[in-house]
Amino acid sequence: MQAIKRIGHKIGFGTKKFDRRGFIILSVVPGFIIYCVLILLPNLLTAVLSLYRWRGLSWEFRWMGLENYRRMFADTTFYTALRNNLYFMIITMILVICISLFIAAILSNKSIKRVGFYRAIFYFPNVMSVVVISLMWRFMYDPNYGIINELLRAAGLESWTRVWLGDLSTVRPALVVPQVWGAVGLYILIYMTTMRSISFTLYEAASIDGASKIRQFFSITLPLMIPTIKTTLIFFLAGALSGGFALVRIMTQGGPNRASTVLASYLYEKAFTDSDYGYAAAIGMFILVVGFLLYFTIIKVFKTESYET
Repeated sequence: MQAIKRIGHKIGFGTKKFDRRGFIILSVVPGFIIYCVLILLPNLLTAVLSLYRWRGLSWEFRWMGLENYRRMFADTTFYTALRNNLYFMIITMILVICISLFIAAILSNKSIKRVGFYRAIFYFPNVMSVVVISLMWRFMYDPNYGIINELLRAAGLESWTRVWLGDLSTVRPALVVPQVWGAVGLYILIYMTTMRSISFTLYEAASIDGASKIRQFFSITLPLMIPTIKTTLIFFLAGALSGGFALVRIMTQGGPNRASTVLASYLYEKAFTDSDYGYAAAIGMFILVVGFLLYFTIIKVFKTESYET
């Protein structure tokens, strides 16, 4: 027992220095281990698997080198899925950020009453799972008994009715709507929090100088919101790279004629339908690399200085 105490005394056990180091170790190491097991290791295994051909039902791995990548860049379906990914990511991102900023600016006005009620209403879709949202909107888009076509018929706009999820010209915009509807609530809360932290004296000084509310928004609010917008862009793109996989899978399964297929759904198809895990791993690595490039691009483009508010 005395020997253990002497060893503990030598390494500084019980001292402030050891307690600080011990706290850091106990705080960081478990999280780092979980990160390595659940994130880093699977990505490394995916990178290795992308160099092989594996059917998933045996331990037989066939070395392919970069053949899966050459095959990927010659695959027309891959480019179709990539275009759809870019469409959903760009259109949804623009709509979510613009709508969220607009609504947050309105709700941040001190003259608006029952702000808590409106925040709860807008945030409600974020509480729902993507499965529920997908099923709900699929029923709404149903050409026979969906509420959207029924409302158009009731308004005398029969010619406007569509097979929304089965028409090549409408399926992608139709999928954007539930993605935007399910995302804006969270961003409204984030932007409202930032807007309410901006000092009122800045707006007061601008009002004295004769600046309108719109001018105040673009000259004061928006510049001070840039760091928050940068953070939400990164946060948004982290999820957008999946291209709304679950939503696409449930609502259209990539149809019609690949019009709504995204990279994640194509990856799923190659892995679990065609049992082509090596090729699916190559697609997964492409998504990972694109994610890193987008992240560093956002960091580079949105270089901001800190302002006192």
